[in-house]
Amino acid sequence: MSEPERDAPDDAAANLRVLIVEDDEDVREVLGELVASLGHEPLPVASGDEALQRASESPVAAALVDLGLPEVDGYEVARRLRASAWGSSMRLVALTGYSDAETRRHARAAGFDQFLVKPADPAAIERALGGAAPL
Repeated sequence: MSEPERDAPDDAAANLRVLIVEDDEDVREVLGELVASLGHEPLPVASGDEALQRASESPVAAALVDLGLPEVDGYEVARRLRASAWGSSMRLVALTGYSDAETRRHARAAGFDQFLVKPADPAAIERALGGAAPL
């Protein structure tokens, strides 16, 4: 007798591969744990260059991106992802300590779908990822 089939999760956004781009190790770790607790696969990286490399190697449904990264900042990460075939439809969420109108305007112009201010409420992160399409 065969094992009964298990139902797939009802949540259409379940099991997303989520790139976490954060240069602060502690914040990156906490975000990774949060993403995993939501049922997604966290892909933590510490720099913009690492993010672009990782996203080019394997499909990613969404990215939480710190704007204040050294060298390649979060705005440039978003612009490069949006310009690529593999990143054009990715759900991009800016996650930053800055909340002023100019920062928000620059994030929108760079291609971010959503803007969250640190420390972001876990429910807000969950809602932001809810707009991503599973791969």
